[in-house]
Amino acid sequence: MRQGDISKSENSVGSKLIPFITTTVLYFSLIQHTERSTIPSTVLKCMPIYSLLFFVILTDFKHAKAKRYKMRILGGLLFSSLGDLLLNYDLFEAGMGAFGIAQVFYILAFGMKPLKIWIGVLLYACGLLATSLFYGNLNSVIKMCLPFYAILLLTMCWRSLARVEGTRNYLRVMCGFCSVLFVISDGIIAFDKFYVPISAAQTYIMVTYYVAQVGITLSINDYQTDDSPIKTQHSIHSRTKIQKTKSS
Repeated sequence: MRQGDISKSENSVGSKLIPFITTTVLYFSLIQHTERSTIPSTVLKCMPIYSLLFFVILTDFKHAKAKRYKMRILGGLLFSSLGDLLLNYDLFEAGMGAFGIAQVFYILAFGMKPLKIWIGVLLYACGLLATSLFYGNLNSVIKMCLPFYAILLLTMCWRSLARVEGTRNYLRVMCGFCSVLFVISDGIIAFDKFYVPISAAQTYIMVTYYVAQVGITLSINDYQTDDSPIKTQHSIHSRTKIQKTKSS
């Protein structure tokens, strides 16, 4: 892919992110002037994620593997927006269920290769330690549901981090970093709600959450996911070198 084509692609991504940036600014500017569990606050909270849904829908791929990845990210965003709506009306258990389904979509998108099991072990150990701090403060329903959600969330983070191979593919590095932010965002919710109140918790939750979602969304432009011209040309070049070596 020529340098000009890359620049055009980056400009296209930037222009499609304008709705997300605009709605995020609106959220942080206006949310303090709205009441929780009302339509205005729900619209403000959900619009950035719907803007990312719009971004994904506008991004088109020709290859089946890239299309599958796109649809799974789309599913994750859709259920995330449902989770946002439910949490804004204080339907915590239902919201956690919607976000659990979102994590399943993200796990399916990231896949199970390479495995890098040590990342999963480390994340599960940290999750177990953190959950043990406030587990006794949970009601019976959340005691049953939260461990399942925590496993899904940490598995999503594990699978995202496992895809990072060095630092050459910045989209995968960013996606891995943003998956950690997703864990941090949900961790702040849990500690603020069940352990000790955190000053300005909602701001920290939403900042890390929105950054996490946009980083995961941008991973659909990962040319290693798509059979892009870069990857195709590299494959052709490699095959040509092998053929020349054999013939000589």
